[in-house]
Amino acid sequence: MEDDIQNTDKQAALQSVCSSDLFSPLDRLCAFLTYIVTEELAGRGELIRGKTIAQDVYDRDPTDEGDPDNVVRVDARRLRQNLEHYYDTVGATDSVRIFVDTGGYRPRFERVESPQTNWASSSKRAFGWAALAFTAGTAIGIVLALGPLHREATVLPSVENSEQDVLRRQAVREQSASSLQAMNLAEQARRMIFPIFDRPRQELVNEVFNRVIELGPDYFGGYAGAAQTYATLSILTQNGSEKNALLEQAQTMAERASSLAPADPWTQSVQAWVNFAGREFDEAKRVSSRAVQLAPADGNILDIHGSIALFSGDFDEAANSAVKAMNLGRSNQRFANRNIYGASNFHLGNYREALEAFSQASDFGDPISAPSFAYQVAALYELGRTIEAARKHAEMKKSWPGANVEKILTSVFQDPRHVEEVMSGIKAVEAHKN
Repeated sequence: MEDDIQNTDKQAALQSVCSSDLFSPLDRLCAFLTYIVTEELAGRGELIRGKTIAQDVYDRDPTDEGDPDNVVRVDARRLRQNLEHYYDTVGATDSVRIFVDTGGYRPRFERVESPQTNWASSSKRAFGWAALAFTAGTAIGIVLALGPLHREATVLPSVENSEQDVLRRQAVREQSASSLQAMNLAEQARRMIFPIFDRPRQELVNEVFNRVIELGPDYFGGYAGAAQTYATLSILTQNGSEKNALLEQAQTMAERASSLAPADPWTQSVQAWVNFAGREFDEAKRVSSRAVQLAPADGNILDIHGSIALFSGDFDEAANSAVKAMNLGRSNQRFANRNIYGASNFHLGNYREALEAFSQASDFGDPISAPSFAYQVAALYELGRTIEAARKHAEMKKSWPGANVEKILTSVFQDPRHVEEVMSGIKAVEAHKN
């Protein structure tokens, strides 16, 4: 019972969380948590509101235009996720736990039985659970890349130029070691953004980019990456206040990145992606094309450009962008291009080429998603290979039993007819099975 928990125990619980290696680098979330716990212990818990947090923690003027609750809602969700992770790991032996239930900001305390697991050594670990995941993921992803498919494209030099890269890192290191650490972490996280339909991945990458911001608040890459992931999360969220809050946060981060590095291609690409998330398709294509002109050999930018072109219905442009990305080098660190190529060719009526691209994506370890399987089902159906289509459909349902492919595709495509091109084959296979 919470009534049995003394205020000293609640204060100790707060101290345990904020002094942990997981939370100590997260100044903003610790300030959020400290504020709501302090208000609760002072007897003002019922008065905690998004506007009061925005004013007292973030120094936001409540008379400003816009919704000051938006940033608070986004950070509250981050706080809940991090608290859950904390109590699953280094805080597993904490006898009093803090919860912030969905739908409000008032903290709740519970006394729990401590498991017989020894987490003492865990408390000494430096922050790195997310960074380690990205480092490992990057290493696993290094395999022989796919050669060009059927379209001809000039082989471009790799985006990583060793001499320039060394000079750039030297310059950043002279500014500060933490800025160099921020840049390294941002580059690792940037390679892990795709597939965009994997929400847990987006949430994890977003957390890493927020860590980058804390390490290097004057480094634009943290804000650019956070803008990109916030925009993607908004795409994956149903219409409503949470979606609006995520999109506003994405725009805020994009503007900060632009203020620090307005001409950087990544800044331009991210702004294009934020425009796309807001369904400003023409503006997204315009800004994305400029980013490609600034960095024609940057696979990350080509992936974003290809995605925007694909979902905007410019399938030739999407396929050409994907081929350029595939031809960048021999390192498979960018995971979107083969799926973009396959989906584009499906809409162009090149069903065999689409199937080949998706097959090669699987062979080379690219992340897969329910939509990529849906395209394969639809392509097989269009080719009259109905038995194979039914098998692929069954595999899709088994792997993603709760995925609503039609809803996912509707959230990203500008023209609903392109969604129907995919779903008609899916529905036909389902009707045949029934």
